[in-house]
Amino acid sequence: MRAHGFFSLGGFLSRFWRPAYVLLPWAFTSAMLTVTALWDRWTRGGAIDYTVLGLAAYELMIGLMEEDAPAPAIERPRGREAWASSHSPRPMPTVEH
Repeated sequence: MRAHGFFSLGGFLSRFWRPAYVLLPWAFTSAMLTVTALWDRWTRGGAIDYTVLGLAAYELMIGLMEEDAPAPAIERPRGREAWASSHSPRPMPTVEH
């Protein structure tokens, strides 16, 4: 995750929630802000809150600027064999999924 220098609800949420898809915290907060902006329209036929709708678009744009950080490398055994925890020096073959 890269620091952009400005506040984002999706950025705050992404500190606690790490989904496999990087854009998801920002898409979620954008969707919730869109629902909030249109709530009066749906419930009472009132006006749309364009300020909150603009914040929803802002959240989505911040999320689109987010870059996927490389996952930390997991140390794998060298070659296609792993050593079993026994006294035998023979290597045990492994199956890759």
